[in-house]
Amino acid sequence: MVLEETTLLLPEATREDVAAFFEPRAAAIDAGTADIREGLVWLHQRLLREDASPSLPDVGAAIATVAWSDMSSAFSLWSHRAVVEYLTPLPAGSFLAETVAPRLHRVAILGSTALAPAIAYTLEQVPLPVTARRAGRSLVLDGRIAWASNLFPPDFVLVTVVAGPDGTPCVVAIPGDAPGLQVAPEPPLLALKATGSSSVTLDQTPIGEEWVISHDLPGFMRRVRPVLLLLQSCFSWGLAARSLSEARAHLRGSTQIFLPEIDAMEERLARLGREIARALADRGQSLGMRGVVQTRLDIARLAAAAVATEAKVLGGRGFLATSGTARRLREVAFLPIQSPTEAQLLTELSRGA
Repeated sequence: MVLEETTLLLPEATREDVAAFFEPRAAAIDAGTADIREGLVWLHQRLLREDASPSLPDVGAAIATVAWSDMSSAFSLWSHRAVVEYLTPLPAGSFLAETVAPRLHRVAILGSTALAPAIAYTLEQVPLPVTARRAGRSLVLDGRIAWASNLFPPDFVLVTVVAGPDGTPCVVAIPGDAPGLQVAPEPPLLALKATGSSSVTLDQTPIGEEWVISHDLPGFMRRVRPVLLLLQSCFSWGLAARSLSEARAHLRGSTQIFLPEIDAMEERLARLGREIARALADRGQSLGMRGVVQTRLDIARLAAAAVATEAKVLGGRGFLATSGTARRLREVAFLPIQSPTEAQLLTELSRGA
């Protein structure tokens, strides 16, 4: 079975603990009536402790394992850990490394990654929506970020890319309590309702130079993009694995016609799981950027196919709005539009990523 054929998931005993915590909460998280932050705190206290220095494969396994039970929590964990990754290589003694990173590790604040504008700028030359002008030793930011997650004011730090005073892009972190920062009310989403996903407006928002992560956008993106895409691939993998498990468990009568389809998808899922696990261990070097992009596209498409097969097997039971199948149908609809979108991934591949 697929769970035994990959190292992408946490060990079985730990998987059971994760499922015991997240499975009963999944419906309330989906409805937006439970606090997703409680799950992130639980994970960091037990699995991703600061003193344990979790490796990237450990983080990926945690994301995939949580996604088996609750895609929303896995997505929120991805956003949080992405910001941790952005800050990890900063020099010891720097403000972000000494002051902000420890708070992220304790989940005293959440990480909110908003690199969609950087991806659009890099791939399609779309102008950056946030500009910065200099005022003394500070940068003053103006603009609007259309989508970000983990926006629970004031307890978050947002990482995005802005057009600097001379027009050159720079990567900045923005604290959730910064003056002039306004989070819009959460819109009525199809899924992922508890993830604090909305837009952010910056109106003459000042940040000190110590909040700048990098003035080298190309170098920053070369470093973080493989990690970003591989960790995204982990929650797609966990979602697909759960759907295929549910489909296999519910095969009865005429639906057994789908067994060869499930077998083939499980085999492919296991292969992709091994590929992702190996790539996490070397931060994507073994695959190369083009391989990472292809893997991210392949696993998202496989997740969509897996959830569709689960729905066919479950039939009317899966069509109930309160079912896990229905929740996964809504969640998987997000994957083609998450940045980088399927269109952007295909465009990049067509250019020879």
